[in-house]
Amino acid sequence: MVDIQRLEPRDAEDVARRAVAQLRIDASKKRLVNAETSVEQLRDALASCASSTWVALENGRIVGHLYGALLESSTHGCGVWVGPDGVSFDNAHVLDALYATAAQEWIDAGASDHFVWVFDDPTSRSEWFNLGFAMMHARGAKVLDERCRDLPPGYALRLGSLDDLDLAIELDDELDVSQREGPSFALGPSALSQRDDWLETLGDPESRHYIVEHGGAVAAHCVTFPLPSLRGAFERTIHLSAVLVRSEHQRRGVASAMIDHALSDARSQGFNFADTNWRVTNRGADAFWRNYGFETTYVRLHRTIGEF
Repeated sequence: MVDIQRLEPRDAEDVARRAVAQLRIDASKKRLVNAETSVEQLRDALASCASSTWVALENGRIVGHLYGALLESSTHGCGVWVGPDGVSFDNAHVLDALYATAAQEWIDAGASDHFVWVFDDPTSRSEWFNLGFAMMHARGAKVLDERCRDLPPGYALRLGSLDDLDLAIELDDELDVSQREGPSFALGPSALSQRDDWLETLGDPESRHYIVEHGGAVAAHCVTFPLPSLRGAFERTIHLSAVLVRSEHQRRGVASAMIDHALSDARSQGFNFADTNWRVTNRGADAFWRNYGFETTYVRLHRTIGEF
């Protein structure tokens, strides 16, 4: 029998060691997963959120844990997010017991959308698939190199600023429209939160907004910013986001050249790795990022609890 109970602060270090051990196993399978992390730092983080962390015990021994952050998102509403270090389990029965207990509390708190970042291999994914989860996003990483292809003739690149706020929102709306189409059927953020997000992004001195123009009109854009500290990611990683090439400019090499320039700038600033994510239902994006050289590290799984 598996006994599920709240994390006791005295057990935080044992749970942290389990998470770190799993991270090292994952890193042995994928070269772009960073195994370096601090047991002490993770222990302290777990101890500070013990009331939101569940542990599985079998004959008094810890055989699993599950922590989910209850967050309000402009896109997804109230949901629970489980990171790569937020779960461990010795077998499927342990995961079942942990999720049954924790998810009931999440649902009671009004969170019917559950998101889990898991290591991208068949074994890691399958146990969650059996709980009703489906793949939503892939997270990819790559080592920065010296490649920097020229834009096609007639195209020019410039850096954006806060003066380009309305332009950024306009292009973001185009990306949102494309994501709303099948098979993705993805809903974008509200107009208010979208504007707030772009104000924050363009106002951040560490962010860079790249804009490609052609014949006096905007053809494409993307954004880069330093990746916040994430378990499994390397330090000095640049995150690439909001990549859009307008339909009439696609398949001309604009996207690859624009991203080359953005990542070349990042490399000159001392970054060594790049990170991005994409919807797995967008097969064109999946093929593009893999062909560009990004290797998947984690996948985001999603489940919505609702009436049948």
